Amino acid sequence: MLNENATAPLPVVVFADFICPYSYIALDQMDDLMRDYNIELLWRPHWLHPEVPPAGAPIPSAATAGRRAQTLAWLKEMAPERTDRMHFPDRIQFSLFAFEALEFAQDHGLALPFKTAVFESLWIEGRDIAQFATLQAAAEKAGLDSEELGRALSAQRYRKRVHDALQLAHDAGVTKTPTFVLGRYRIAGWHYYEVFQTVMEKQNVPLRAAVANSLPPVEH
Repeated sequence: MLNENATAPLPVVVFADFICPYSYIALDQMDDLMRDYNIELLWRPHWLHPEVPPAGAPIPSAATAGRRAQTLAWLKEMAPERTDRMHFPDRIQFSLFAFEALEFAQDHGLALPFKTAVFESLWIEGRDIAQFATLQAAAEKAGLDSEELGRALSAQRYRKRVHDALQLAHDAGVTKTPTFVLGRYRIAGWHYYEVFQTVMEKQNVPLRAAVANSLPPVEH
């Protein structure tokens, strides 16, 4: 039987930006990690382009069609099922409102399904995540009150909290998106799932099935 400390979930923090395609294809890996291991997953903001205005900005000329094709080919090799449905935006999108909405979802216990809905709004549906309507539609998919979210965004209720979270990422030395902090270990950038499994094993993180089997039976 596992001891009490062994049954405590390992904190796993993902520093990410919704506009990052590598953060998007990390969704499946983190879902698999939650399914397989006893972890507590938290997605936190790392703002890639704070210089971009709410209306978005043109993609730099350096990001040519050829370079985008190379990126897409690499993504397809890493995550073919995700990539088959991806649509790259024609502008760099503004992320701050989506980060604020994620804090709202966190307060309501639905941050994980909400972040997936936002990623899919951008990368599958091709919607602008700087639009409140896009974030409200994602909120509805996640089971949140979209009107309440709209009021929170209009009032900038979570603006300071997001800036504090962004400062935390900066102070932690996060420079690459996504960055994963798994207990005592940090992984910068996208990696194969086997890398995360190795980190779990190094920290003796039990499989969820083992934790479930160690719990006492429920008395009726």
